[in-house]
Amino acid sequence: MERDINITAHLRNRKTNRILKILERNKVFILLLGVPLFVLWCLCFKIIAPGYVGVIVDLLGNKKGVEEKPLHVGMHWIAPWKKIYNFPIFEQNDTWQGQEAFFFQTSEGLNVEAELGITFHLEPECIPMIFQRYRRGMKEITHIFIRNYIRDAINNEAGHLKIEEIYSNKKTEFLLNVQNRVKTDLLELGISISRIYLINQLHFPQSVVDALNAKIAAIQRAEQRENELREAEAEAKKRIAKIQGEAKCALIEAEAEARSNELVAKSVTDELIRWEALQKWDGKLPQVTGQSVPFIDLKH
Repeated sequence: MERDINITAHLRNRKTNRILKILERNKVFILLLGVPLFVLWCLCFKIIAPGYVGVIVDLLGNKKGVEEKPLHVGMHWIAPWKKIYNFPIFEQNDTWQGQEAFFFQTSEGLNVEAELGITFHLEPECIPMIFQRYRRGMKEITHIFIRNYIRDAINNEAGHLKIEEIYSNKKTEFLLNVQNRVKTDLLELGISISRIYLINQLHFPQSVVDALNAKIAAIQRAEQRENELREAEAEAKKRIAKIQGEAKCALIEAEAEARSNELVAKSVTDELIRWEALQKWDGKLPQVTGQSVPFIDLKH
């Protein structure tokens, strides 16, 4: 039994020594092969920074293509035959100005120029679907595909409006309808629109601006005249009401005075007159009298 154990140990030692000799003879080869493999293994670690999501594209095998599950923040080991595309999930802001501005026509066929801006973000779980659909980066997605959605929404909304409406009272409603239409269309694709806003002002042909300003000025003058007319009518009504009130007051006073005089006349009698005269008489008769009877009847 002990002999068998020794034989087994001896064989194991011989095998180990043989392997060590092989490694010793091929250490340069192993070193040349091992270091690149180790470096390659280290390079397969990919870091997804905060605020980003990674999309994995498998380049080999039956499952090659875009993987459905995105990579989130952290370090991930990715096979060498797979490629990572990073997409931001924080709020993005972009603008279309100058040569990139939007040109559209109203219901009358008049041209209008709009410089717009947009604020949006990508839904993290929808980013693989977005990449599979467009096969582009953020710049291309924004300036090609999102721009096309905005252009179509502007054309649809502007086609129902006259230039005078966009120039004056329906500009805000027009932009809000464009925003709501784009927001609804893109939300299904995983792109969430926060707002679409106007930069500076809408640009109209100068001839149209002059005509609209002249019309607005004429309307304002007409409204001013109507206001003045209403003020004059109100002032006239006020004066009429005042005169009618004063006349009514005078009539009431005259009627009251007439009524008072009537009452006084009815209350005055001959006896009352004689009594008032006696109250004022000093007891002396006139020195000279004519044929007329004195105002005091001495008989009474």
